[in-house]
This record gives sequence, structure tokens and C-alpha cells, in this order.
Amino acid sequence: MEAHISRGNCPPLPLSCLRLLVPPLRLVSAAIWQTIQQRVVADYGMLEEFVSMVTDIVPELLTSRQRAQLILGLRARLILELCRFEATADFDIIQPHLDRMHTLSTAWVTEAGATNTNSNFADLVQNLLKDPEEREHFFQNVFPEEFGPTYDEALHTLMCLFLSRLEKFLPLQTLQQVASMFSDVSSFLEECMESVSHCQELKTLLQYQKDLSQLDHNGK
Repeated sequence: MEAHISRGNCPPLPLSCLRLLVPPLRLVSAAIWQTIQQRVVADYGMLEEFVSMVTDIVPELLTSRQRAQLILGLRARLILELCRFEATADFDIIQPHLDRMHTLSTAWVTEAGATNTNSNFADLVQNLLKDPEEREHFFQNVFPEEFGPTYDEALHTLMCLFLSRLEKFLPLQTLQQVASMFSDVSSFLEECMESVSHCQELKTLLQYQKDLSQLDHNGK
């Protein structure tokens, strides 16, 4: 994945405008990449669900092992983040995530004939929730080694691999390719025009790009 490109002093575009500029799936992929890049662990559940949904339909995007490492790794990291803080270290909050881990692990065992280690992780989480001293010890001494930077980097690498292969699987289409998908060009034209002709978001987007062009010109 490419690194962030600076937009100078221009404010970020609102999502409603970005939806006009960027194809929806590419927009989702960019948001996923930013989430994993910035380690917004609270949103890892959404990432896991998206990866699971896509690879259920197109399993060739990742090997069975890569898929299991990514989806289980994301869910496990989220669970531990919830365990870390007093406000979210609660059985009622964490149990649905453990149930999801159990479902994913069972599917992985069935698919690959692997050893199910989910019970060990579930036992760990139960101990962390029951014993505050154990939780403090774990996050001070064990977590940095087993779930620290190396763990995060492994998730980052797998997610970038997934997004890269998804992008190749669904490449951007040329105008001619998109046009060939129309069944009735007249109805398509009218509907498309109605969606943008009186759209404030399009005016904002055009002005944004115009301002960028001026910035680029002045910078030469």
C-alpha cells in the first residue's frame, strides 16, 4: 500500500464528497488501511468481519493459514484491548467476542485440520477478567512480548497483503469497460445526472480540486 500523500493546507474532504471521487470498495480499503496503520484497535472487529466476508466468497485471496492468522489475530487483539481497561473488562461486553472467536476457530479447525487453541485463549481472558492482579501482571509483562509491536506488524503485513490482492481482484475499470455494462444508456444517463447535477458535494469536490491545482501551480 502507498504511503499517505500530503494535501498541503487543504482541509480533508467530507466522506460524502469522497464517495464521488473514490469507488466505494476502494474507499473502504483505504479506511481499513488507515485503521490498521494507526492501530485503532477498537475498530478491529469491523476489519475482521470484512475480511471474513470477502474471503468466504473469494478464499483464494489468502491461504487458509494467512486467513486464520489475520481474522483470529484481529479479534484476539480487540478482546485483549477490552480486557486492558476497567470500563470494558466485563464479561457481558467480552463474551460476544469470545463467541465469535470460538466460531472462527472452529471453522479454521474444520477447514485446515488444525489444532484448536481457542480454549487456551478463552481461559486466559477469563482469568484476566476474574483477577485484577493477574490482569495487571499480564499487561505489564506478558502483553508487550506476545502482543506488542511484532504482533501488530504481523497483522499490518497480512492486512496489506489482503488489500493488495483484493485491489488486483477488483481493478479499476476504464470508461469503456464501465459503459459496456450498461443495459440502457438513456436511463443510466438520466439517473446518474440526477445524482450529481444538483449535488453540493460535487461542487465542494470540484472546488477542492481546483484549489489543489492552484497550490501545485504556485509551488512550481
